[in-house]
Amino acid sequence: MNPVILIIYLLFIAIVFAFSVATGAMLYAARRLTPDPASAHLPDTLILLGCKTRTPSIEGRIRTAASWLKAHPKSICICSGGQGEDEETSEARYMKEGLSALGIDWKRLPMEGHSKNTRENLAFSHRLIASLARSESVILVTSAFHCYRAVYLGRKEGLSCLALPAPNPKRSFLLFYLREVIAIWACWLS
Repeated sequence: MNPVILIIYLLFIAIVFAFSVATGAMLYAARRLTPDPASAHLPDTLILLGCKTRTPSIEGRIRTAASWLKAHPKSICICSGGQGEDEETSEARYMKEGLSALGIDWKRLPMEGHSKNTRENLAFSHRLIASLARSESVILVTSAFHCYRAVYLGRKEGLSCLALPAPNPKRSFLLFYLREVIAIWACWLS
């Protein structure tokens, strides 16, 4: 076999192996980051991380946050996400309206509507938490594939984070995980 082809083949196998290990670590870690409902010390602040409006991802996140908020009536939920160029409203407003439609009181839903990515979601929400004089112990509501990186970035921001995973969209499951692995590597390297 040609040595160049062998090197390319081995490199391809190494990359696939690395992706597999990273994805397995993400899945394992995300499961260990979820709040234990039996715990006496649950955070009372959620940060609902935005994503493109009118998608299965954001709808799943809204339903997951609403379910938690109904079970924990003293909790608040910061709706975090700016407005993309192709969106009619900010992700924060869209999520706040969605939660309100599911019976959650608007007063429990402060908004952070300027962020453009996960790092900004967490940094801007952290400032809002401070202005509300709330604990830095939070629960991040996001899609299951995104939990590991969201908690990693939240902790780098100075928050004490747990993750509440929303269902992954079935249609794009593999694509989202592959994208997330690359994003995690970028976080580790930055």
